[in-house]
Amino acid sequence: MHWFVISIALQLLCIVHVFRTGRNTAWIMAIAFLPMVGILAYFIVEILPGMSGDRRVRQARLAISDTIDPERRVRDAQGAVEFSDTVGNRMEYGDALMARERYDQALEQFRVAERKSPYADKAIGMRIAEAAYETGLAKDALAALDRLPETGSQSERDRRDLLRAKVAEINGKSADALTLYRSIVDRVPGDEVRCRIAAILIADGDKAGARAMLSEVEMRKKRTPPAMLKANAAMYDWAKRMQAELG
Repeated sequence: MHWFVISIALQLLCIVHVFRTGRNTAWIMAIAFLPMVGILAYFIVEILPGMSGDRRVRQARLAISDTIDPERRVRDAQGAVEFSDTVGNRMEYGDALMARERYDQALEQFRVAERKSPYADKAIGMRIAEAAYETGLAKDALAALDRLPETGSQSERDRRDLLRAKVAEINGKSADALTLYRSIVDRVPGDEVRCRIAAILIADGDKAGARAMLSEVEMRKKRTPPAMLKANAAMYDWAKRMQAELG
């Protein structure tokens, strides 16, 4: 009984806080229909700004905020651009749009950032290449990759090769894609590359090679953090299904 009374009191306090501080009214539904979860989410996202320097708190706030109000980051980034149209703000706007899978709009923002930049920026160029690929503009993605200046970072080279392999794959050049995937498979985090290799091997009729690759994915899955498993659930479901079909 005491917990019920406390819960009602906390709900009322949070709802009053929403109105008084002008927070998004979508919070009211969350607080009213998901009492404990909604209250906790509201507390983390809206009432703990003083702890924003903590990385884990920032990540938790971002994840919960995206769930409650998916367009908030986009609106905030757009507002920042309208207030100060800088390269950095355009990049953040593009990143926010990419997170919402609005790739064509993100590409537009990255291209504006590129025109504003006084020098060839590797980060902007790579964002353009990735957004172009996601938009279905394979030629534009490849052209953006070709314009990138050299880099001494192995992880950055691997990121570029991963995108080149994806472009080669959608262009029907599976042999070129496979060569690139195999060259980076042990360095790129996660199991996307392994799953892509398996898919190509299945298409080529190499069932034994695909089984071996999928078995490695299944083995690695046991050591994969839950957050990554959740974020890539569709990919891991596909891998499990293919492994069962191949026997």
